[in-house]
Amino acid sequence: MNTSRGGRFNGAEQGVALVVTLLFTGIVLMIIVMTSATLVTGARSGGAEERRAYLALLAAESGLNTVMVRVNRRLTTTPYTGSTQTDLQTWLGGLNGDPQASLFPATLTFTPKSADTFTVESRGSAAGAVKIALQDFTLKPVYLSTGMRLRAALTSLPRINANGNATITGQSNRGQITTLAGTGVSAALGSSAVTVTVTDASGLTRGDYVQIPAGTAGQRFRVDGVSGTQLSLTSVPGPLATALTATAGTGVDLILNAAAQTTTSVTDPLTQRVSNAADFIPGEVVTVGGFKATVTAISSSAGSPDGLVLDWQAGQPATITEGTEITRDLSAMRSANAIDVKDTTNAVGSFTMDGSNDCQIVDKKLVNCEGATDPLLANGSALEADKFFTQQLLGMTDAQLNELVPLSYPDASGNFPPMVNAIRRIRAQDFDALLKNSTSSGLLIVDGDINSNVNGNTTFNGFIYFRGNQGGKFNGNLTVNGAIAVRGGPIEGITTDDVVTDITGSLNINFSAVKLRQLLMNTRGGLTLNGTQGTWRQR
Repeated sequence: MNTSRGGRFNGAEQGVALVVTLLFTGIVLMIIVMTSATLVTGARSGGAEERRAYLALLAAESGLNTVMVRVNRRLTTTPYTGSTQTDLQTWLGGLNGDPQASLFPATLTFTPKSADTFTVESRGSAAGAVKIALQDFTLKPVYLSTGMRLRAALTSLPRINANGNATITGQSNRGQITTLAGTGVSAALGSSAVTVTVTDASGLTRGDYVQIPAGTAGQRFRVDGVSGTQLSLTSVPGPLATALTATAGTGVDLILNAAAQTTTSVTDPLTQRVSNAADFIPGEVVTVGGFKATVTAISSSAGSPDGLVLDWQAGQPATITEGTEITRDLSAMRSANAIDVKDTTNAVGSFTMDGSNDCQIVDKKLVNCEGATDPLLANGSALEADKFFTQQLLGMTDAQLNELVPLSYPDASGNFPPMVNAIRRIRAQDFDALLKNSTSSGLLIVDGDINSNVNGNTTFNGFIYFRGNQGGKFNGNLTVNGAIAVRGGPIEGITTDDVVTDITGSLNINFSAVKLRQLLMNTRGGLTLNGTQGTWRQR
């Protein structure tokens, strides 16, 4: 029997096997192709969705990026003055009425968390995809650096023409800052620490020196703490030599600058710790214990000014006790150039500081004013004086001032909101719109040349800084309870060359170093917006 035939296929059987093999291979290939096509289609679909989601996130991000510009712009035209969460919600609602809001690629929702913090939800979309990005923001008030650096009621780099009806009176270095309240004060002989309540402590800070009662015969104290209207005081230079009793209503004097330590061996030169060292400018002359000295440098501790390097001019005190007054040489007017005043008794008597005439008739028609051609204002050249003028007055550069205090603009009707204990920077052409026929207070920076007579009944309590020329004559009834400074020009893009500072009209400046310092301490600028770090998130 031939068994080999059972292990072999005939022709028909071989054909069937080939067909089955081909069919199986075709099915496998079809599965592979279909799987590949599905994967490709899925990848393409997933990539498109990811791209849409990414574009939506970019839109949401760009919406958040517009918040700083939009809010800060609204702050300049509609300042936020609220103090509650509801006030902030109302103010933020005005952002949705911005005619340009529809141009932004995302929809923003503002949700206040307190009176000065809020969350922004930015909803971005792209081809049906939606992404939401959130971030928290805080509104922070602007405060300028401390320091009562002004050395005159009117300071001007250009020449001053005072041949008119202007009057300037001033009180320097010390003055009544508040009064005792409650039960007054009763301190026994030998006491050192005293606690008193006053009617208003807003002009005082830790490290100040005060005198109770007001006047030259009072007892001197160092302010070690301020809590509301309560002051923690320490008698200087030692315990009370006599008992002190004073009733409510008794005046309290602030001594702006005093020795902050006792120096038993006075050297030449001498580094002396003083209160409010940031007030001083190197080169100015001070009086300590009846002896004059030139401030050659400001010493610092932990990055903060705390003392003066003094170069005695002619002799020096044997000792300097804590609390000794450091008297600065302040005047009614100061200029880097000449000061023109009429050669009459009435005219020279119109410009006084601490009861003394600032100007004197020295020879027939020649009038000399103490603050004319001030070397600290000239500083060697007009260019250098221009560069450092803002630094001298406010302790910062022009660039820092511009960043800290953005320009404010009038509303659509050409009006400004009232200026009360505020810091504002305006264009010269808006000067009348802000101040005319009103009472305002704070620190006002005016960019550019003005030529305004300020006709009307206008009062300003504080400091006006013209970063340009003051060419008007102030013929109206303008009263400044504080100080004025005029920088002049040229400033590129802002002012022309120097023009005479003209006060031939009815300008009245009442200068009190203590009151001005108190006002500037409590002056708050417009709010600025700051993003809160670490709060960005998606939802």
